[in-house]
Amino acid sequence: MPGAMHITVNEKDVIKVVLEFLETRSLHIAQLALERETGIINGDFSDDVLFLRQLVLDGQWDSALDFVEPLRNLPDFDLRTFRYYITKYKYFELLCIKQEPGPMHDNDFTVEVELVECLKDLEHICPTSEDFHALCALLTLPKLSDHVDFKNWNPSSARVECFRKIEPMVTPLLPSTVRNADQAPSHSLNDRLMQLVVKGTMYEGCVDYCQAQAVNDQKGKYFFVND
Repeated sequence: MPGAMHITVNEKDVIKVVLEFLETRSLHIAQLALERETGIINGDFSDDVLFLRQLVLDGQWDSALDFVEPLRNLPDFDLRTFRYYITKYKYFELLCIKQEPGPMHDNDFTVEVELVECLKDLEHICPTSEDFHALCALLTLPKLSDHVDFKNWNPSSARVECFRKIEPMVTPLLPSTVRNADQAPSHSLNDRLMQLVVKGTMYEGCVDYCQAQAVNDQKGKYFFVND
């Protein structure tokens, strides 16, 4: 008889599988809360990209722009598009603060000033005039969530979305210092949690079916198929 097989499960990998599931299902509030509590991130990012990611997820928009300033003169870096995304998502958050009741209403004047500054920048960096006019039109809404595109909007999801847009722009320019692929941290891909659940369910079904066959349980023969 073959010896017993020992399987080692790294709890970090379990958390990464859960993080991937939360992100792909747009459950970003839960995703970011789990990241903060565990200190684990599901992604193959360099230290510099991780730092930029944290700036964006913390809503430190101006700091994110300052961080990429050394990349300004690189021919492969599109600073205009980068500024556009950062400024646009900053604008969305300012609109939310302005339109929704909350503690930030004590700083209404500051918010108004920042909104104006954002629009001034966006006027020059928006890809089209139509895009700029659409952003201006959001000012007329009683609430940002009244717009069909922002029905389920929240700052956490918006920040994750913003990082997704800028990450491909900076990753080639801010590579990881890890040279050996074996040293690179693993990360969960391709809906790994659902793959594991399906495989586990199929395995349990097969076990039940085989047990039913062993005791000649006619009813049990069809358990796996019908379930």
